[in-house]
Amino acid sequence: MSRKWGYWLLLGLLIGGLGAPPAGASGERLVLAFYYAWYDMATWERPLPDRPAQLYISADPAAIERHVLWARQAGIDALVQSWYGPRIADNQTETNFALLLGIAARHGLSAAVDLELTSPFIHSTGDVIAALRHVRTVHAAHPAYLRVNGRPVIFFWRQERYSVETWQAIRQEVDPNRETIWIAEGIHLDYLRVFDGNRLYSVAWDPAPERVLVRWGRRVRDWSARNGVEKFWVATVMPGYDDRVTGRADAFVRDRAGGEYYRRCWQGAADSGADWVIITSFNEWMEGTQIEPSAGYGDFYLNLTRELAGSYRAGRASAPVTAPSATPTPSPVPSPSPTPSPLPPTPTATHTPTPTPSPTATPSPPPTAPPTPTETPTATPTATPSPTPTPLPTLTPPAALAPLGDAASFLKTNPGLVAAALAALLALTQVVRNGRRR
Repeated sequence: MSRKWGYWLLLGLLIGGLGAPPAGASGERLVLAFYYAWYDMATWERPLPDRPAQLYISADPAAIERHVLWARQAGIDALVQSWYGPRIADNQTETNFALLLGIAARHGLSAAVDLELTSPFIHSTGDVIAALRHVRTVHAAHPAYLRVNGRPVIFFWRQERYSVETWQAIRQEVDPNRETIWIAEGIHLDYLRVFDGNRLYSVAWDPAPERVLVRWGRRVRDWSARNGVEKFWVATVMPGYDDRVTGRADAFVRDRAGGEYYRRCWQGAADSGADWVIITSFNEWMEGTQIEPSAGYGDFYLNLTRELAGSYRAGRASAPVTAPSATPTPSPVPSPSPTPSPLPPTPTATHTPTPTPSPTATPSPPPTAPPTPTETPTATPTATPSPTPTPLPTLTPPAALAPLGDAASFLKTNPGLVAAALAALLALTQVVRNGRRR
């Protein structure tokens, strides 16, 4: 055995472990975004306050790839897709999530499910158990599925449909050894007896989101201290809100204020000591929370996300936004009147199932139930001026391999691998010496 051959063997052992460590494996501050995959061309005929820069159907692989590349550009680690369960018929959230995983893997992005307990295909605890088993055995086995310290992450929507005791029985059935990470939603922290973390889906009901996030971050930390166990606090950041198109009785608008509301959310997330940040949302067009490039805002929010995500990861405060004084107000698309004509009311606690298989399924927006605010939000009749839309970015896939400079960070967090590699090198050296003596 030559010395040169031994060198390359050692190098292979070292680099082999550097391929794709799971997101968050070293305590990284993750940046996630809620993602919706139930749109078709009929969606864009509604009187939305804004529309995508490029119209699409959610089942189009080219659209998914465009979203993945944009998410990467914005500094997002994973897209968390709203998911109705493993049924395939009339349920494009399952087929589209499988597409998302495959495309995300090619571009270095992760993805996870947000299990909707109000799904039209989940009617019992048996359905919940079957869905969770499917996530673990099928989706979480994919290399692009979001893992933290080796554990797949599963988000939940409306887990309050079942009692804490029921969830204890469900978890004992599907995950008795706590090999996955469960993130609950809402204001009832007693669910942390079963779940591993908590987040609020929306903070837009409050004009001062930074105060909401700091307050709720403290509540999660206090609960953890009282119970002697660490739980994840996942802070929600939102660019704004406008759900008038849904026809809900409590529909309202939260001004984007040229990006200032978004900045305040990120500042609150940092001040709250959030373990992770989750953006509501990448593309929830029915509630006007999207950061996806649009006809009205261009790629302004995509670029702002990249800036704010970088500041959050570095532990820096974000600078106040200064929008140009001559910036025109983005016109709603379409814009028939200051207040879009409402559609038939949509229930706030349930979703309407997609009536046909993808890609022609009719989308339905996920409901948002504010966490019982003390202040009543005031509807804003018109959109807030924002910076002049800029041309959409030229998308280029990320490099196939991470820079070797990342090896130092990996080796620090994997001393066992280093020790094994050095032992292998010493053994090879001894073999070479013995050969020379012969």
